[in-house]
Amino acid sequence: MDTSQIHGTTSTIKNSLFSKIKRFFAAVLLADSVIGLAINVFIENLNKKGVLGLGSDFQANQMVWGESIWLNILHLAILGITAGIFGFIFGYLSKRVSLAEKIIFTFFYVFIKLIFVALFSVIIEFFIPSAAATWNDVIGSSIYFITSSAFNATFVILGYILMFLSAIYFIDRGSDLINDPYYTRDKSVNGTLLDVKWFHFLWLFIPITIYIQVICNLIYQVGDTIVNLVRNFKWHTLFGFSDGDNGNALDVAWGSLLFIFFMAISIFYLMDYLRKVLSGETRQHWIIKLLISIVIGFAIPFLMIYFTSVAG
Repeated sequence: MDTSQIHGTTSTIKNSLFSKIKRFFAAVLLADSVIGLAINVFIENLNKKGVLGLGSDFQANQMVWGESIWLNILHLAILGITAGIFGFIFGYLSKRVSLAEKIIFTFFYVFIKLIFVALFSVIIEFFIPSAAATWNDVIGSSIYFITSSAFNATFVILGYILMFLSAIYFIDRGSDLINDPYYTRDKSVNGTLLDVKWFHFLWLFIPITIYIQVICNLIYQVGDTIVNLVRNFKWHTLFGFSDGDNGNALDVAWGSLLFIFFMAISIFYLMDYLRKVLSGETRQHWIIKLLISIVIGFAIPFLMIYFTSVAG
C-alpha cells in the first residue's frame, strides 16, 4: 500500500513556528483591531446617544465600564467574544497548535497591551527622560484605579481570565473545523480564510471595520424599530391612521427597516464579491482585480460613511 500521499497530506497540516507567528498577528488584527474596534466604536456611539449613560469622556477600551454591574457584564461578554474570535481564527489558520503553543500565544494575546506598555515605558525612560515623569503618573493612576476598588479589580481580573479561557477553547474549535474531513473550504491553499490568503486581511481591516459597524447598527436599529413599533402601535395603526405628528407607526417602522436592510444587503454583496476577487474565483486581469479591490474595499465604505449615519 502506497502511504506517501497520506504522509504528505499530514506533513502539510503542521505549520512552522514562524508561520504561526504570522498567523498570530493576522488573528490579533482581525479580532481586536477590526472586529473589536468596530464593536467599541458602536458602543461609544450608543453612549453618545445617551443609551448607556457613561458620560461624555467614556471610551470603550477602558478596563471597567462605570459602576454598573450589567454594563461590566456586557463588557466581559464582548471581551470573551473577541478573544474567542482570535482563538478560532488563529487555530483555523494554524491547523495544528500544541498545548504549549496555545498557552504561549494566548498569553501574548491577552497581555499584549501590557507588554507594549512595559516596552513603551522602557523606551521613554531611556530615550525621552523628560516625559518619563508624566508617563509614570499615568501608569500610577491606572494601577491605583484598579487596586483602590474591589469592584474594579474584580472585573479586570475576570476579564483577563475570561479572555484566556475563551481563546484557549476556540483555538481547538478552529483547528477542529479546518481539519474536519467533511469541511472542504480552505483545504487546497494553506493559510487561507474564506479562500482568501491571511495577509490580505492586513490591509482589509479598514473596510471590514466599517462593515462590522454597519452590522452592529443594523442589529440595534432593527431592535430599536421593533420596540418603538410595539410601544406606539394602536388599533387604528393597521388602518393607516397617524398618531399625531409622529405619523403612522407602521409606516415609520417599515420605512426605517427597508432602508437599513437595503444597506446591509448591498454591503454583504460587496463583501462576497470582494472575497471572490481576492480568492481568484473571478477571471480578470490582475490590474482589474486590484482596481475592484480598491473601489470596493475603500471607496464605497467611505462614501457610505459620508452619505449616511447608518455606517456609524
